[in-house]
Amino acid sequence: SRGFSRSQSLSPVYITMEATKVDNSEPAKVVPAAAAVAPAALDPQTQAKYKFWRYRVFIGLLVGYTASYFTRGCFTYVSPLLRRDAGLSLGDIGLINSVFAISQGISKFSSGIIADRVDARYFLAAGLIIASVLDMTLCFSTNVWWMTANIALIGWFSQFVVPACAKIISYWFAQSERGTWWSAWNMGANLGGFLVAIVSGFCAAQFGWRWGMFIPGAIGIACGLFALVMVKADPAMLGFPAPEAFLGEAVVEKPKPAAGKADEPAETKDEIVMKYVLKNPYVWVLGISWALVYFVRQGVSSWSHFYLMDVKGVVSASDAAARVSGRELGGLAGNLFSGYASTKYFDGKRIPVIVLYTVGLIGSLFALWGLPGGNAVLDYITISILGFFIYGPQNLVGLAATEFAHKSAASSAIGLVGLLSYVGATFSGSPITYLVKKFGWNSFFISMIGCCVLIIALVLPLWNKKTYADTLPKPKEGAADKS
Repeated sequence: SRGFSRSQSLSPVYITMEATKVDNSEPAKVVPAAAAVAPAALDPQTQAKYKFWRYRVFIGLLVGYTASYFTRGCFTYVSPLLRRDAGLSLGDIGLINSVFAISQGISKFSSGIIADRVDARYFLAAGLIIASVLDMTLCFSTNVWWMTANIALIGWFSQFVVPACAKIISYWFAQSERGTWWSAWNMGANLGGFLVAIVSGFCAAQFGWRWGMFIPGAIGIACGLFALVMVKADPAMLGFPAPEAFLGEAVVEKPKPAAGKADEPAETKDEIVMKYVLKNPYVWVLGISWALVYFVRQGVSSWSHFYLMDVKGVVSASDAAARVSGRELGGLAGNLFSGYASTKYFDGKRIPVIVLYTVGLIGSLFALWGLPGGNAVLDYITISILGFFIYGPQNLVGLAATEFAHKSAASSAIGLVGLLSYVGATFSGSPITYLVKKFGWNSFFISMIGCCVLIIALVLPLWNKKTYADTLPKPKEGAADKS
């Protein structure tokens, strides 16, 4: 069967919008470019081929994102052995974690800008493969500065993955379904975090810390090549129309496409980024909120196993890794349910779910803090619940930022909020080390809970604000979901 270009008659109406500033509080002024017509149905063969490619691309993105957590998560699970066998201090590990977070944050912003200008498929694969190779080279020495430099480069290249995936998702999946697909893709964070805890923790415990880095690196290389084969950056590359046509929905573009570029708005890339990202106050508020989310998430991820060993009497690093692995399984459920709940119960609004999850996160932090040690099952359940509530905001804040921005600036939006998120993650390294050494583990929990309160205070004013898609005309009722 033959494909179709977006300029052919099956493509729905395109609409131009005039906007001199970002104002998502009211619908944008709509100026029809042509008379409204119902979108033509795709022929069955094209429909089936499009469906196949959507699932194929999604699998490639999921595998790539999952593998990125192997490349940047394995150091967490070898660090207790480096502390014991290689003489690294808690301060050394805190320094490495902080440099890692800084590198990831700067890279996430710069790579977001770049990903909007290049083929995101190659960008994704290159970052994943290079970061995986660097996992292996870290094994060459236990010198703190060598490890710090390697970790900084791993953080830099591993962050190519997320902006690339955000861009590809925005082109393959329509707004009406994107919350579900985004949540399903984002479970790669949980799958990767869970699997790296088992694989890296086991290899390090059984064969030495170097194997805890080397094996995840080898897996990352294989997954990078897999993603390169599976993914195409845009349906138009295969002759398909916009995903709204696949669903039978009206396609609207804001603003009107420029001549010769049916899928790009009339404004330049720089103008779009400036208007819909850098000058968009909602994106900045969400970015600061994500910084606080990442402070909590990275703090729990990097230090919970140390807390179990130092306070709750867990003896071995492998036992602690097994208990905290429940965070990722709980996070998987919380991640998937957050996207479903925002679509099913809140009509696609992400902010209410972020608020409710953050309230639950506060409660679960109090539980981990107050419950007695010595019970492996109780520790596992508590940390699983904690993971459930962490990954709802972790999933939805980034998605909300892309939805308050323009589709063509999705990578830039995720890059900006990602930069801010890793500012928060940076403070979960050396500053947490200082707090714990100076004031004890109680200060750890006080800082985590305080950040959760600030998250709620920041996002509550956005509860009823309109996203970019909310300013567009609604698709006709009764469109079937063929995903």
